[in-house]
Amino acid sequence: MGRTEQDDNVLLDALRELNGWEADDGRLARTLPLDESQHAALAEQIKIFADTLNVRPDVTRSEQATLIVLSRDGGVSLTDVTFAGRVESAYITIAGELAAQEHAELAKGRFARWRRRNQ
Repeated sequence: MGRTEQDDNVLLDALRELNGWEADDGRLARTLPLDESQHAALAEQIKIFADTLNVRPDVTRSEQATLIVLSRDGGVSLTDVTFAGRVESAYITIAGELAAQEHAELAKGRFARWRRRNQ
């Protein structure tokens, strides 16, 4: 049984709630500004989430950031969004104040887009 229009609407609503995550063509990605120890802590959490949800994210480390990418044939799924939500919660816990500041900025942008759309 394929996805329905209602399924797609639920998925779109869930994606809108993910601050900083980008979704396109079956790919869900997020770059997180983390130091080495924060990256290591998050990577351990990601392994647990990935195993639990049966997803296989690509997690890479650059100089000052961690890139997380989920790719799937057929588009982003609710399972992918659930994974991203869990990663986001772990990021907030691990990165603390840095994550809180980033979330505040992302939320402002999201609220501004909502206001423009609803005027």
